[in-house]
Amino acid sequence: MSRAGMRAAADHGRALPRYGSQEEAERALFAQRDVLLDRLRAVAPNSASFRVDLTPESLKSLERWYFELHELSAFGEIGLSRETFERCLAMYFGEVVVKNHAEFKWAVREFAFEPGTYEIGVIRGTVAVMLTRFSDVHARPNNKKRESIWREYRRWVS
Repeated sequence: MSRAGMRAAADHGRALPRYGSQEEAERALFAQRDVLLDRLRAVAPNSASFRVDLTPESLKSLERWYFELHELSAFGEIGLSRETFERCLAMYFGEVVVKNHAEFKWAVREFAFEPGTYEIGVIRGTVAVMLTRFSDVHARPNNKKRESIWREYRRWVS
């Protein structure tokens, strides 16, 4: 890995939560996942188009709603910060993957570059998609259709 890559990995690792054991991390991160999904369910009625139905297509309407909120600086109006909404996005993405593809399951893994820190994600065999947060979705390159999350879903499940 390049020096810049190592710095990025170290920075990411320092931002992750630290736990004393795998079991402690699993309890905390699975509970946090559930809270974030509940928060998304609670605010979903504020969207004219997004429904929490766990279908792959719902990822498109969720991302469009994210862009609406971002452009109007309206995350606060639904009671969430942009960061929290982005964490909700990531957990919803994982839940859609798990609910639509039985070969995937939720997992908590220790971050290789910063022992004692952990991430939550979904895994299938040796493939793991860690889902701490979908940061700065509005700034993703090549996202004119505003469907980057749905495209990411298609890439991981194919």
